Amino acid sequence: MTTDDRDYYSPEDFGDTYYENEHYGPGTPDADSDPNNTEIECSECDRPITAGDDLCADCERELAEANAHPDAYAPVFDEIAVGYEPTVDDIAFAVVPACSRYEAIIKATHAFHDRETPDLPTGFDGRTFILIHEAPESDIRPFTVGWGALPDALPVASEDGLRLLNKARRRTDWLDDPLEDRPAAPWFYLYDEAGAPVTTASDFVDLLDGYHVPDSPEEYTPPEYGSTKPELWIVPGLAYTITPIVAS
Repeated sequence: MTTDDRDYYSPEDFGDTYYENEHYGPGTPDADSDPNNTEIECSECDRPITAGDDLCADCERELAEANAHPDAYAPVFDEIAVGYEPTVDDIAFAVVPACSRYEAIIKATHAFHDRETPDLPTGFDGRTFILIHEAPESDIRPFTVGWGALPDALPVASEDGLRLLNKARRRTDWLDDPLEDRPAAPWFYLYDEAGAPVTTASDFVDLLDGYHVPDSPEEYTPPEYGSTKPELWIVPGLAYTITPIVAS
């Protein structure tokens, strides 16, 4: 066996290295080297075609189909959604059983997430709310008129928690009120643990059933403490309307 120890090579050592044009299959003549070649390339797909033509048979057929049915190649929509913009509807309260402030916030997050929002844009899967403790002060301020200070979570059996619950009850547009007393689009301030709105007086009674609601200040629960067994907590949030942002 011969070992090649050369450090340098000449072009002749590599044989014929002339450039070959790519072609489609064996037997296709090289247009650059054969003066008798009568084929050129399709202007769309580069397939070899007869000189004098512009397109191959397949591309001509596709062009004829496109010209015969121009609407089939038009965009389905003139507008394409590129994002979503949330705007605050109003304040809302989740009333959930919990043993601590932390547990109440977690349960309220799930309750607001699970509430029905039938007017959501198709394809939107983001949040439709923000809890008070997450919201910027500038977003909260317009909706606190008449409510007073809005804490992140309070036991219903505390002084401020009971105050918020009773204000929400008085402001709710109950569905069992006389029709003439109800607005066309009633607003429900209270939601239960499952995210269902509290819409009637019987719903409100069921919400409180089995839990302690104090009748006098002596029975208030200190808001800074939790409990060994679940009690009702009220957690305020802001409900959103979601609007698609579109670009044409």
